[in-house]
Amino acid sequence: MAWELVRSGHLVRSLRLAPFGPGVAAVVVLLAARRGGTHDVAGDLRMLGLLLALGSGYVLDDGAAVTLQASPYGPGRRLWLRIGCAAAIVTPLWTSMLAYLLPSAPAGDRWALGLGLTVELAAVLAVAWTVAVWGRRFGVEHPGMITTPALLALLLLAGSISRAPMLVGPGPQWTAAHLRWSGVLAGAACVLLAGMRDPAARSGRRGVSRPQR
Repeated sequence: MAWELVRSGHLVRSLRLAPFGPGVAAVVVLLAARRGGTHDVAGDLRMLGLLLALGSGYVLDDGAAVTLQASPYGPGRRLWLRIGCAAAIVTPLWTSMLAYLLPSAPAGDRWALGLGLTVELAAVLAVAWTVAVWGRRFGVEHPGMITTPALLALLLLAGSISRAPMLVGPGPQWTAAHLRWSGVLAGAACVLLAGMRDPAARSGRRGVSRPQR
C-alpha cells in the first residue's frame, strides 16, 4: 500500500510543500549572492538549515487523517512516509549547500564543520517533527503551524545558555557543543518514536478478551 501511495502520486499531492518554497528560494538567492565564498560558513549554513527545517515541519499535516484513521494502514506508517519524503527533499539540498560553502572554510575545519552542522540540522528536524506529531495527538489539525515558534524558541534557548553554549564557531568548544546537540537529537528521536505509536493499538489489545476454555 505504501508503494501504491507513492506510485500513484497521492502521497506527494497530499504533502504541504508550499512552505518549502520560500525557504528554497532564500537558499538559492543566498548561494547565488555568495558565489561559492563566504566569511561565515557556520553562520550561513545554520541559517540555510533553519529555512529548510521551518518548511519541513509542515509535511506532517495530514489532511486525510480523519478519513484514514479506521484503515489498517496506521497513522505511524503514514507519518513515516511523510518524513521520508521530507528527508528526500532536505538531504540533496543540504548536501549541495555543504559542497558549495565548505570550501570557504579552512581545510582543517571542513570535516568538523560539515559533521557538526549536519548534527544540528538533524536535531532541529527531529524537534520539529516531534512537535508536529505530538500536536496531532493532542488534536491540533494542522500542527505544522506550531513548529515554527517551537524551533525559534529552541534556537533562542540554545543561544542564551552561557554555561553550556551550543551555537558556537569552530574552536575548543565545538566538540562539547555538538555532544549536546547529539543529546537533543537522541532525546527528540525517542519522543518522536513514542508519538508515532498508534494510540488505538494499545487500547485495542487491552480490549481483546482471551477465549475461555
